[in-house]
Amino acid sequence: MIITSKVALRIGLVMVAALLLQNVFFSLIEVFGVSFWVLPAVVAIFGLLGGSMIGATIGFTIGLFADGLTDGPLGSAGLVFMGIGYATGLYREREGQPPALAAAVIAGAATFVANVLLGLFTTLLGFDGYLSAAAIPDLVVQTVFAFLLAAPLFILIKRILRPALVDERNSRYGKPDVSGI
Repeated sequence: MIITSKVALRIGLVMVAALLLQNVFFSLIEVFGVSFWVLPAVVAIFGLLGGSMIGATIGFTIGLFADGLTDGPLGSAGLVFMGIGYATGLYREREGQPPALAAAVIAGAATFVANVLLGLFTTLLGFDGYLSAAAIPDLVVQTVFAFLLAAPLFILIKRILRPALVDERNSRYGKPDVSGI
């Protein structure tokens, strides 16, 4: 991903939109008694589109702002999301940009891992932890929700960030294709 001032503005707007939609809309919708949680999927998508450094940076930023908007321990989501963004970015750097279905599977797995790690953080830090055997069905349902929402999110974010994306598959002689810039 090539970052210019216009692309940085687009990234910022997508991050703000994701945070606002999570706290104003998705957190209020409950299906089977479980609310949607799209932030780990958004971080995973940024990692899959931009690479490890972009994924880690955006993951930490989204996580820190998400912690500020909730009552959990400050910084825990920032650390977890930074790891998710970095790991999905490494996948992108080694395997290339995945199709939307693979991105949905990765985003679902990222949501599951984020739930487990944040449960561990809150429990170990002495907050009201939500990690128990009774939470496993909720974790599975949130993972399925993330899987279902990730493909449209991947396509939408990819379309928004299209001018900044570098696609190695379309390159000639091993050089990245930057014709969309």
